[in-house]
Amino acid sequence: MVESSPGIVAWSLVTSISLLSAGLGPVDTFWFNIMVYAGSSQLAVMPLINGDYPFWTIWLTGLIVMSRFIIFSATIQPHFKQYSLLQRLGIGTINTDMSFAKFIEKFPSPNNSDGSHTQILYFLGMILAHWIFWQIGALIAIFFGSDIPSSWGLGFAGPLALLALIVPAIKHKTAVVSALVAAITCVLTVNLPYRLTIVCSVFAAVLAAVLMDKKFPQRRA
Repeated sequence: MVESSPGIVAWSLVTSISLLSAGLGPVDTFWFNIMVYAGSSQLAVMPLINGDYPFWTIWLTGLIVMSRFIIFSATIQPHFKQYSLLQRLGIGTINTDMSFAKFIEKFPSPNNSDGSHTQILYFLGMILAHWIFWQIGALIAIFFGSDIPSSWGLGFAGPLALLALIVPAIKHKTAVVSALVAAITCVLTVNLPYRLTIVCSVFAAVLAAVLMDKKFPQRRA
């Protein structure tokens, strides 16, 4: 997982600096990363926490931002359907954007010849590595965040690392169309509050993929 570590560390670094800038202390920022471990949600709810918004709005915002994982979990469910409901809930809970993209790139089909045992070990090892990289980024932000110039543009490192994993997976017409729809939707909804652009882009891409599969079922790679 070394190749994806710079993007995860940078993403965590930027997120933690934002938390510190919003008024959280170093100890609170550390435990926030341990307990939440969700960069998009952290960035979305922190202004609400800082602005003393009602508790239910904070939860609802986090739920909306993280709703894309319903789709992510449904996608990887066939790989782990032999496990119990409690085990599958655990797998879905620890999943992340980067881990999802990397896992699907490694195991595009649930019937991979390596078997389910290899898939679960790969998934858990990847999650553990990414979690450690995330905490390293948080610690760097806590101890050295004030010394890092904003001109470095570290905020782009995480998305760029994710793009590096996603682009090679776009191999057929359905994937190309869904990626384009997601990009266009993101641009059109970028000013929506509570980071709703993430949710809108994910659902638009899924809808485009479903429609493409219905229209061109025989051409799906």
